[in-house]
Amino acid sequence: MSASQDVLAYVESLCPQCLKVVDARIVIQDGAVYMKKMCPDHGPSTVYVWPDVDHYNWMRSFRVPFHAARRALDFTDCCPTSCGLCSLHQRHSTLIEIEVTQRCNLRCPVCFMSAEAAPPDPPLVQIEGIYANVLAKAGGQTSIQLTGGEPTLRKDLPEIVRAGRKAGFAAIEVNTNGLVISRKPAFLHELVEAGTTGIYLQFDGLTPEVYSQIRGNDILSDKLQAIQNCRDAGIQVVLAMTIIAGVNQDQIGEVLNFALENLDVVAGVALQPAFISGRFDVQSSRRLTMGDVVFMLAEQTGNLIRPYEMWPLGCSHPLCSCGTQLVKVGEGFVPATREITRQEYLAAFDPHSPQGSIFADILARKNGSLAPGLSVVVMNYMDAMSMDITRLKECSMTVSTDDNRLVPFCAYQVTDSRGKRLYPAWIKPEIVLQDG
Repeated sequence: MSASQDVLAYVESLCPQCLKVVDARIVIQDGAVYMKKMCPDHGPSTVYVWPDVDHYNWMRSFRVPFHAARRALDFTDCCPTSCGLCSLHQRHSTLIEIEVTQRCNLRCPVCFMSAEAAPPDPPLVQIEGIYANVLAKAGGQTSIQLTGGEPTLRKDLPEIVRAGRKAGFAAIEVNTNGLVISRKPAFLHELVEAGTTGIYLQFDGLTPEVYSQIRGNDILSDKLQAIQNCRDAGIQVVLAMTIIAGVNQDQIGEVLNFALENLDVVAGVALQPAFISGRFDVQSSRRLTMGDVVFMLAEQTGNLIRPYEMWPLGCSHPLCSCGTQLVKVGEGFVPATREITRQEYLAAFDPHSPQGSIFADILARKNGSLAPGLSVVVMNYMDAMSMDITRLKECSMTVSTDDNRLVPFCAYQVTDSRGKRLYPAWIKPEIVLQDG
């Protein structure tokens, strides 16, 4: 291997064609970072990982304390096909998704769920059983996200929220495209009265063209109305931006500024470079990663948040998520990571803090109260090309399945190069046999 391709790490990954576990190398190439791997059946593949090797090394070395998963299942096969969480998993869950429906009121050209034709919704009694299982495995301090499909298509969603609160969960957010809550404010009020604590709103930009390309329709007005309705209902919103090169990567700064202008209702921004899973019908000029978004964020905000001021959240592997808290100081905003030292962060870090709340929690303890501000998070989801099983073993964002497993999000969503989801076959082999 040439000096321009020095090996940084040896890891396990997946073949994007067949999803078999294969050996991989993380290498330096022309100052950037790539993953190279070889499948004995489908040959070599290479995927871009990070734009700058120095920043990559700094990020991956930023380790914080963490707790192991509670009540792990015995390891029976190989990672990731023994998920549950298995005894090799290194971290407990801080955010658990519960899929309450596979139905959707959109057919987005980009959808990792490939939501369209859907089986019947799980009945409330089944969801109550899922709550009980999650409580036993992860505890009541774990945040719950109700998702789908589009969860607001369930008329009994308020009852589902009530069941979660009754089970003992204090934080229950709804992951939504916003169409129902924009057009039926009374339903949103029902969700708030039932105990919903937040809305995780799909929000990809501030121009109609972005939504036409990513969501298949110009639904910008619905997004803005949904935010207004949340304001009127008194519930906080996190704006979740799926970022695709050549489509909306130039609107990161605009979305952040929009959030800062609406701090009375917007609590956070989650920047999510697109990963290729399920349905992905949009042409992208190139793959984007967390590293790219961190540098774009600095460029598009005039260094309001500099690249080295986005710190690993600590609830997962340091290459999986990073963030900061923008705090109001005088007439402007300052990142919390400019106000605290790395040592203070490590000393005050709470492994139970869910994604996005870590810096707010630390500042509240340090200052005695929580100053107005905005959580800014970048999520670095993995697909079959970029899968690093070392990272997967430290995942804290899991999906609760109907057979009482907790499966790391990226393992649950992974699909092969044809868009075929292989995960159900791990627990239901007859599905693969039926497919041929």
